Amino acid sequence: MKKKLKEFPWEVLIILLFLLMSIISCSRYTINFDEFFTMQWCRASRHDFFYEVLHDTSPFLYYFMIRPFAILTGQSIFMARLFSLAALFILFMIGITFIKKNHGSKSMFFYLFILYLNPFMLQKSTEIRMYVWASAFTLLAGVFSYKLFISPSRKNWILFTLCSLSSACTHYYAVLTMIFLYLGLLFYFIYTQNKKELKNWFLCSLATIVAYLPFLLIAIAQIRESNGGWIHEPTSRLAPLKELFYSEINKSEYLYLGVMAGLTLFSLFLLIHKKNVLYYWSFVCSCAIWGITGVGILSAELGKPIMLSRYLIMPVCLLFLGAGPVVRHINKYIILLLCLCFAVIGGIRYTASLETMQADHTVDTLKFAKEHIKEGDKIVLISGDDYLYNCTSYYIPQADIFYTGSFDPKQLREEKLSEFWFFDNGNYLPPIELKRAGFSAEEFGQYQFGYLQMSIYRIKAF
Repeated sequence: MKKKLKEFPWEVLIILLFLLMSIISCSRYTINFDEFFTMQWCRASRHDFFYEVLHDTSPFLYYFMIRPFAILTGQSIFMARLFSLAALFILFMIGITFIKKNHGSKSMFFYLFILYLNPFMLQKSTEIRMYVWASAFTLLAGVFSYKLFISPSRKNWILFTLCSLSSACTHYYAVLTMIFLYLGLLFYFIYTQNKKELKNWFLCSLATIVAYLPFLLIAIAQIRESNGGWIHEPTSRLAPLKELFYSEINKSEYLYLGVMAGLTLFSLFLLIHKKNVLYYWSFVCSCAIWGITGVGILSAELGKPIMLSRYLIMPVCLLFLGAGPVVRHINKYIILLLCLCFAVIGGIRYTASLETMQADHTVDTLKFAKEHIKEGDKIVLISGDDYLYNCTSYYIPQADIFYTGSFDPKQLREEKLSEFWFFDNGNYLPPIELKRAGFSAEEFGQYQFGYLQMSIYRIKAF
């Protein structure tokens, strides 16, 4: 009897390549504006940690997960990035297990390529924020919703409930995504008149609501406390969705949006034509992003904008998951062409991120601060650039920060600042006024925090 040759595990090789790409491109030292809050709260006292997390405008679960990990790994920025990469690995495993088993290798490869080689995932895969973890929980809920459509069981109901709760407790927009999965299940069991599963659905929904209710009350308090000032009016109603896919290739975002719209319409066509629950599940997964986008557009028209591009990552990833049954019916050469396009766009975006990282010399600033800025030294910053303030307070915790509206040497003298450091990120230093106020300035050169350039001065009174 001839032995069947084992198929080479190309998917494993691709996943290892993607993971290596993320590891190589992630910054070891630099944090962005939002990552500052994650890292700062991870090293805060327990009391301050609970206070900040409960007053933030994001749910608590991600912070509760990463804080012990950050403590165990010495507050390393690099290790905190690998924590997000662990969620990406879960997303990959869904592809090579669930999608490959149920929808075939073609669907799996399409999923892996569109999931990773898009502009937002290349950026977010190692970001020290909750978006990849929220996507992982969302897609796990999507997997178990599929099993509930195909072969409902108590185990699948429990796992679906746990995953959907985890998703909702990681990001509020994941709550909206879960609503589509819950409604999809409800409508299906009503249509099939499955009273047993309708009962299970109500029990699952009740358990979810009861478990989430305390956090919903916190969410309401957070929303009331916040004015949403960080959400600006978009340039167009579809701008938040398009921004996810912006790259160095002009108009390339329309490829992703076109593919997403095409997959949604094709799933609807297959559902109507074949009347199979597989395509119903696919259509439900696809509808989340369009429904949430519609809610965002309606809110912006009637009141104020509530949507940012990064808030849409979870439903977009759910669409990628739900495309599995549909991709099986698409010609393999079309899929190959699309994957090549994703690779080109993603490759150019990835190269640009590497160039940005190579131009980042934050590590030199950290070395300078360690050698020159001592415990209790004062640093003067010009207010208006919160990123500079965040970085200075995070990277140089031994110093005291004096945050002022303008660099006024006379006022600084009155504040009894006889010796201090000045981080000048906008040519604010007035040499004549400084001398008149009785100060001398010693320049130590150009430094940076991430994208922010600045000159560092040590200023002393005569």
